[in-house]
Amino acid sequence: MSNSQYNKKIKGLTMTKVNIPTIAKEVLSDLLQEPGGILYSSHETLKPGSVYLLGFNPGGSGGNPLEKSVDSMLFNSKNAYLDEEWSNRSGSWGAGEAPLQKRVKWLLSELGLNPADVCASNLIFVQSRKANDICFSLAKQCWPVHEAILEVVQPRLIIAYGNSADSPYGYLHAMFGGEQDHIPSGHGTWTAKGFQCHINGKPVYIAGLPHLSRYSPVGKSHIVEWLASHL
Repeated sequence: MSNSQYNKKIKGLTMTKVNIPTIAKEVLSDLLQEPGGILYSSHETLKPGSVYLLGFNPGGSGGNPLEKSVDSMLFNSKNAYLDEEWSNRSGSWGAGEAPLQKRVKWLLSELGLNPADVCASNLIFVQSRKANDICFSLAKQCWPVHEAILEVVQPRLIIAYGNSADSPYGYLHAMFGGEQDHIPSGHGTWTAKGFQCHINGKPVYIAGLPHLSRYSPVGKSHIVEWLASHL
């Protein structure tokens, strides 16, 4: 079933969190045995909230099959940014102590949010070591699941980290279009970007930061103020 056919099928459905695993299993049926995950936050974030946090795809290798993430979606209580121990070629860190985790926590806290309450996912659910190992067509296949999540969360702001052409922000801008804002990031020539659009008929501002594995927003008050202005 194509995404357009599936969208027609679920149109008019009153979306609740309990519908999301069913939708995921249908549209991701051929990917369920691939390593990956959907939610980076607990099931308790599948409720109305002001922000949706979006990365590109799960990193690393050898993870659990995507089906396990779907099956645990309604009871998983862990948050990847707070509770997981991460490691890569640069080192290993205790729970919530990796640089990217700490930057996410700082940014959300500065916005007056409890990081544990913010719904978080990745544009593409399949795991890879590098972004260029992933085919962008997978984003199209994953998008109906995001639409279902967004219908439940109804955020005013999507914070995407990574804002090049091959990034969650780049994909969303290519999908929805719209005039872009460019904000100095406070790090060399890198910029933050943003645009206004509608998703599921609701206004949403999509903000794209340079990738938080390389860019630190810590101490950059103008970035916090820019994001806060869209909450």
